[in-house]
Amino acid sequence: MGKKVKAACAVLVIGALLGGGFWYETKYNNNAGLATGEKVQFTVTKGMGTKEIAQMLHQKKVVAIPLTFQIAVRLRGLSSSLQAGHYVVTAGQSNQDIISMLAEGKVHFNTLTVPEGATINEIALSLEKKHLGSAERFKAAARTYAPYPYMQTVTPGVIYAAEGFAYPSTYNLPEGASEQEILAMMVKEFDKRLTPEIRSDIAKRGLAVRNVVNLAAMVEKEATHKEEMPIIASIFLRRMELGMPIQSDTTVQYVLGTHKEVVTFDDLKVDSPYNTYLHEGLPPGPIANPSMEAIEAVVHPIPTEYLYFVADKNGYHRFSKTYEEHEQMIKKINGDIQS
Repeated sequence: MGKKVKAACAVLVIGALLGGGFWYETKYNNNAGLATGEKVQFTVTKGMGTKEIAQMLHQKKVVAIPLTFQIAVRLRGLSSSLQAGHYVVTAGQSNQDIISMLAEGKVHFNTLTVPEGATINEIALSLEKKHLGSAERFKAAARTYAPYPYMQTVTPGVIYAAEGFAYPSTYNLPEGASEQEILAMMVKEFDKRLTPEIRSDIAKRGLAVRNVVNLAAMVEKEATHKEEMPIIASIFLRRMELGMPIQSDTTVQYVLGTHKEVVTFDDLKVDSPYNTYLHEGLPPGPIANPSMEAIEAVVHPIPTEYLYFVADKNGYHRFSKTYEEHEQMIKKINGDIQS
């Protein structure tokens, strides 16, 4: 009989604890009195314990009673599961919601979109404009950052070692990420997109990855319409095979540091190793960060006898085999002669 009484008492005690815990949590485990609707940011660093986190959230007016937060964490068995990171909550959120967020590591990210064909300078300005980093520090990192062998070169005159390899995409940047870390994310994404199949196709053509990216950057900047990329790539490759200068306006604009609707004859004389009007072959490095479509276009160009192209008023290109045909096409586009 004594054992049964003890067992019954134990059940009652456990029930009381669980019931009391549930009552304590539901009655006091809310922060409705702090509900201002304001977004509150906070950072949990590695090594912070539940008590320290609770006190910090209380100071930021996110948690009403630190002890209730600690009890809720213990009841859910998550004392060692709260993850470090930068978070954003709405004042008034319940302890349960906040604890779930911390346990699942739902950290706050800043979003940055890098458009196809963007340059290092443009990415740097975008970072600074969004208050995500210093343009100068980002550019300083890009000058020498080349973690993969295919990025490395001994060619003199390269402005940014990372140019061409900061892959155009949308990135979720952790709060407080350094300019070097942001650049590393972009370059790592490029390496991921450079699949074994693409690497194999590049090797079969006897090309170097860096040279493919170099050409692809010009193709990206020249082509308004992606379906023209393989033709433009073919023209650049053919001109190089024939010992002709590439003569891409995009390389001149890169040196000038601005996009011009009309590149003048004086612009074409700008003294730079990147100027493909003055120098045969590829520029020292890529002039932009191309998409995989542009890279694929260089690896799989459409065979053609064209050597020249000019854009019409809709951004489509007219292709020609001879310089004479090219001049006639320019006149036609400008309305100097009838179609």
